[in-house]
Amino acid sequence: MIAKIAGFISLLMTYSPVSKAMTEQGVDHLCFGIGMFLGCVITLSLGLYLNRHYRIKYHKMLRQFKFAKSNARIAEQAMNTLAKEQEDSQDLLEERVQERTLELNIALQELESANQELERKNVLDELTGLHNRRFYDQKILAEYRRSRRNLTALSLVLIDIDHFKLVNDMHGHLAGDQCLIWLAKHIQQSLKRSADKAFRYGGEEFCLILPNSDAQGALLVAEQLRLQLCEQVFQFQNIDIALTISCGICTYHQQADIGPEQIFSGADKALYQAKHNGRNQTQQYTFIE
Repeated sequence: MIAKIAGFISLLMTYSPVSKAMTEQGVDHLCFGIGMFLGCVITLSLGLYLNRHYRIKYHKMLRQFKFAKSNARIAEQAMNTLAKEQEDSQDLLEERVQERTLELNIALQELESANQELERKNVLDELTGLHNRRFYDQKILAEYRRSRRNLTALSLVLIDIDHFKLVNDMHGHLAGDQCLIWLAKHIQQSLKRSADKAFRYGGEEFCLILPNSDAQGALLVAEQLRLQLCEQVFQFQNIDIALTISCGICTYHQQADIGPEQIFSGADKALYQAKHNGRNQTQQYTFIE
């Protein structure tokens, strides 16, 4: 651009009117005019240069802005997609957690049921449905301690079926099992208090633990059961089988040196006495002070 301006000035100087003017007094005016002309040319050239420079810069910034805007749009779309995926993942996770929680609850319920069933089998006699010997050992100790703590009476009743061997020998062991089930039903019905517990101690022998019950109360329970069975007839395959029971009672009243074993032994001695005296009766054993 500068070279073009210099060439133009050289050409202007060779122009005859200009050359003539330089030799005359108007040289000052000519120089002034040339100066103005050159100033305008330079200003115009500078303006064109700056215009082109800033236009290029503007377009470059515009492209950068569009690129940034495009990237921002892409980033926003990516964030939205990521947020949607996270939301879906969260929903899926919550759904799976709920499923696993439900499965865990079901498993815990099944385990609890299994434990209850196992516990029930551990404390119940499978044939009669009464409590078994194992639970008797736990219960008599607990009630003995309660009796000592509260200074209350504790009675134990042993029950044995008279001539039970004849039932098995004459009618078979199936009849004997049904006989035990029949008696267990009547024993359970004879208990009026929730604290009273009935047990199948073994074979045809049963026992009752009567907390907070003195000798008179235990005798009343045993005799009511015995008399009720005398009026009932056990039937097996349309065959009437008369059954009676013998009972032995022992009551604990805070006697010294007496524990659960001695209480059971006393009731067993009373039961033996009832058998020895002819069966179908109730006898009581009293500790000697």
